[in-house]
Amino acid sequence: MSMNRRELLKSVGAVGGALLASRVAGPGAAEAAMDLSKVSGALRAGGGTVGGIGYVEMTGFAKTVGDSYPSIRISVVPGGWIGNIPRTNKGELDLASTTRIMTKLAVEKQGAFTDAYPNVRAVMNVQDEYQFIAVVRKDVPANTVADLVKNKVPLKLTTLAKGNATEWIWRTAFEEMGGGWDKLGEWGGKMSHVAWADGVNLIKDGHADGILAVVTGKIGWLVELTTARDMKFLPWDQDLLDHLSKKYGFVQATLPAGEFKGQTEPVKAPTDGGVFIARAELPNDVVYASLKAVAENSAKFKTFHPALAPFKPQAMAEHTGGFPLHEGARMFYRDTGSLK
Repeated sequence: MSMNRRELLKSVGAVGGALLASRVAGPGAAEAAMDLSKVSGALRAGGGTVGGIGYVEMTGFAKTVGDSYPSIRISVVPGGWIGNIPRTNKGELDLASTTRIMTKLAVEKQGAFTDAYPNVRAVMNVQDEYQFIAVVRKDVPANTVADLVKNKVPLKLTTLAKGNATEWIWRTAFEEMGGGWDKLGEWGGKMSHVAWADGVNLIKDGHADGILAVVTGKIGWLVELTTARDMKFLPWDQDLLDHLSKKYGFVQATLPAGEFKGQTEPVKAPTDGGVFIARAELPNDVVYASLKAVAENSAKFKTFHPALAPFKPQAMAEHTGGFPLHEGARMFYRDTGSLK
């Protein structure tokens, strides 16, 4: 009997996870020197916008860790993929959600980042993937993202709050095309900075025409919107994609067709993925125990968001972004064989 690609990946992931779990079960050199039965901490973790990908994933991390180590209490607070980096550097956050691209830009002092962040360390690759996609009413006179600027369409659009990574990416894309939020107003349109659920309600009530979004397959607010209203997903122009990839390091990937009602074609778009970071002074045993809990309970962690479906314990140490690894994370990954 043949296996399709998804079944094969699932099988390989299960075997890999079992092998890693078996290694975690027997203490490695670093764990043997710790007493994880006494590990404790009250941590403050920055997610993303409430209800968004980063917030839900960090909440899942906190729950998974707390179930294994009740003395590690992680309180998740709203945040943003840009703002979480300086907040972690200042010690306002112990842990935080951000993205691979944001960490790269932060280290290189590009984009929204101008300072150094010597107190930030990488913890793990979340292994999700999401695309930045414009979702607009079906009757909007635009067939690509570039058309929104080229045709000076007077649209009422929404995206997240100013300073959020998603807002920065969309504002940057519009400015690279000669547009921007001020220009949108000059054309007779408007940009509203609101949460996803509020954007959905504005469109349903006829007060907005579209959302400049960050999307994963089957994300709840977009399922609701496309079920309630006829929407279309605008593809990015290849030259704009190439420019953003070269200048900021975005990879290009495709949201498969059929993820949402009315989305009959695949949509190629700039793509990023999540990573978790921590302040450098966070105790090594707390970081080690937290990663151990997630690795040993990956099936539970994956249930918190559809974007976590590809998560595999053996890939936690891969592609962790631009910051150096936290020493507690390095110890864990060496003990489990993920790092040499």
